[in-house]
Amino acid sequence: MAGVRLTSEVLLEGAWRSSAGAAGNFAFFRNLMLGLLPQLYDVRHLEALGGRFALRVTGAGRHGDFTTMAVNRRVVTLTGLPLDEASGAAIADASVRADVFLALWNDMIADLAETTLAHIAAARSAPSRTR
Repeated sequence: MAGVRLTSEVLLEGAWRSSAGAAGNFAFFRNLMLGLLPQLYDVRHLEALGGRFALRVTGAGRHGDFTTMAVNRRVVTLTGLPLDEASGAAIADASVRADVFLALWNDMIADLAETTLAHIAAARSAPSRTR
């Protein structure tokens, strides 16, 4: 996903233990979008997109609408979607099913974990530089 900077510290985040389903009130999506995404998203990339994007995660009930924007060179995510001034209708730049969104993030985290483990293995097998 363009604009998202994943580092190995993301693997230590507690948000990955949150429920992604209705039983957990879709806490995973809220934690990801409101807590993690602002830390992980490159503000320059967001500004190049026009300064904001609105995402609807379908199948997450009323908990699936998010607007991410650049404010004072920082990334901020709010719940809800912007409204069309003329009609008052909510505007979503993109819409994705909750299960597809979750699969995308699971795949990104799995790739990050694999890369991190490869770096750890390489560091452990490197010759020691002690004197």
